[in-house]
Amino acid sequence: MVATAAKSSLNAPLKVCILWHMHQPDYRDPVSGQTLLPWTWLHGLKDYGEMLETIAETGARVTVNLVPTLLEQLERYADGSDRDRWLELASQPPEQLATAERQFILEQFFSVNEETQILPNRRYHQLFRMRGSGPSPQLDNFNHQDLRDLQVLFLLAWTGYHLRRNSPEVAALLQQGENFSETQKQQLLEVCHSEVAGVIDLHRKLEQSGQIELSVTPYAHPILPLLCDLRTAQDPSPGLPLPAADFRHPADARLQVREGLQTADRILGKRRRGMWPAEGAVSEPAVALLREEGALWAATDEDILARSLDGGLKKRQKLYQIYQYDELPLLFRDRELSDRIGFLYAGWDSAEAAADLLTRLQSIAAQAPDGTVAIILDGENCWERYPDNGYPFLRDFYNSVQNDPQLELATFQDAITASRPIPLPRLAAGSWIRSDFTTWIGHPEENRAWELLQQARDEIIDGEIEQALQNPAEPLNELLRELLRAEGSDWFWWFGDEHATAQADIFDRLFRRHLEALYHLKGLPTPASLHQWIKPPKIAPEGMEPSACFSPQIDGRVGDYFEWLAAGRIELATGGAMHASRESLEQLLYGYDSEQLYFRIDQAELLKRLCGEQGSFELRLSGKELFQLRFNFAGGTLSVHQGDQQIGFGRAAFDQILELAVPLAALQILPGEKLGLSCHARQNNQENGRWPTEGSAAFTYRGCALDEENWSV
Repeated sequence: MVATAAKSSLNAPLKVCILWHMHQPDYRDPVSGQTLLPWTWLHGLKDYGEMLETIAETGARVTVNLVPTLLEQLERYADGSDRDRWLELASQPPEQLATAERQFILEQFFSVNEETQILPNRRYHQLFRMRGSGPSPQLDNFNHQDLRDLQVLFLLAWTGYHLRRNSPEVAALLQQGENFSETQKQQLLEVCHSEVAGVIDLHRKLEQSGQIELSVTPYAHPILPLLCDLRTAQDPSPGLPLPAADFRHPADARLQVREGLQTADRILGKRRRGMWPAEGAVSEPAVALLREEGALWAATDEDILARSLDGGLKKRQKLYQIYQYDELPLLFRDRELSDRIGFLYAGWDSAEAAADLLTRLQSIAAQAPDGTVAIILDGENCWERYPDNGYPFLRDFYNSVQNDPQLELATFQDAITASRPIPLPRLAAGSWIRSDFTTWIGHPEENRAWELLQQARDEIIDGEIEQALQNPAEPLNELLRELLRAEGSDWFWWFGDEHATAQADIFDRLFRRHLEALYHLKGLPTPASLHQWIKPPKIAPEGMEPSACFSPQIDGRVGDYFEWLAAGRIELATGGAMHASRESLEQLLYGYDSEQLYFRIDQAELLKRLCGEQGSFELRLSGKELFQLRFNFAGGTLSVHQGDQQIGFGRAAFDQILELAVPLAALQILPGEKLGLSCHARQNNQENGRWPTEGSAAFTYRGCALDEENWSV
């Protein structure tokens, strides 16, 4: 710990209040129970404990903000109850991986910063080139040792500076660089799991010592003003298109706040805490609600203050004061300083970046003696672009502030206790992004998601919210937790055109799964609307087309060789299996004549295991409309559904294989129409397998034109 220089007695130093916001949504699929994305575990390995290690080493005083759904996931990882698909595949010996799993690893285990992790590492870069630049990795290029090296290098890329310095196992593997053994990989996984498991305890320890202040966000990171009243979105954006749903549920917002504080009490220890509202989104009703539920303070962006003050922020010194609205203390982030850390300094020399930030703080101290500057930003995602995961920059920055008599590192509560907050007569509604809400509402995809949320809430929730609010000592039931998770902002963040991610379809699916879980928990059938993409996947695997029209016999048996010879083929295992088992449907055969559409699956035993005697196999076709072709194993019947209605029947047979025949008239398919396809195994009213696991496959129905196109003399 560095010695802090004596502070000047002439002028009180500028209080530098840093808030690192740690945030991940709940990636667990509530239907399958499997965690679909590993970012909580990976950031737990690389960032959460890492940030605290640097704080402890330098003696800095900062505020750390934690999202309760992130805490719950860290808790599950620590007790071993989480089933993370990525980690399961990382732990498997390459010799035991199925083809689809090998494919998944090659598609996903380069999910690191290319510039700082892949290009500087000779072996990782070699494997990256071997993978190829096309949409499908070159699987044949990789032997078992290549795959094991990739598993290890992916994990090593997600280790932080302190773990690399303090763990002999990690240091030795980095030095070795390649040709890792299975024993070494398992030892590395043990080290990594131990690091993640210790994250919560380290937070507790530093909070109890008084070195950090821990604040929280409402439970599932919702946009509170929109939960209170969607129409608030038009306050900063007049004329913004709104959903066809009158979503006004301040009780939901209150429960998000209350459950966020109670979850923090349960996991971190009971005490009053401040709150960073998700995305700094505030409105007058939302802030009043925070105060009523016992939050110590809240914070948002400087542009919200500018819009709340008469005359705005023409005098910059006004930013460096603490305000209050409805008696709740408010801090407003300095956007320039926060964004320089988040988006600019990673490309600088670390010492020069720390010096630049120090100079800017010294300038503010001269303008606003005895003031407070709030630096608030994401505490986990920017460091992958910094040298040594940001450690040199943070070390130099923390030390330089502590050694400057004009400056003082302080927690938010430190600064509030030492101040007299200035009352605000009004508070503008908005967030830290453009001071509005257009990131989460206004685009057709975002509006559609709000409509589905409103529909599910109307059909499922009946007095449970009010009952929970009236009985705060009772633990929240899973039905309400699923509603709160569905109300989180992350799903809406990825809808629309503003943000892009290779996993957009998973975020889409998770949002609809949380809504689907509401119906499961009530024992009600899932509406067909929840089986349709809100944000259609950009990549749809295209199978081999049929070579001719044909009419197979639907008997469930492998008959004459020529019966399915002309069939088309759709690969289903792309991206790996979502089901906990590594078993996967590999492919589906299809074809048609002038009246029927035919499908065949050969892995009959696998289907029987996944569906059970009373389960069903569902094939979903999406074109202009969404259809469900539902084969029930108990009765051997094939029914055709559109939306909530059954519109007809097909023919089916299950024996050595599963064969389906569906009347084209029921599907209303026209020649030349391109269709999306996905297969779903259901048992006990829950999905037990899905193929493809991400997105949908695609094929084109060409009708009688197929024979004409393929005719030759």
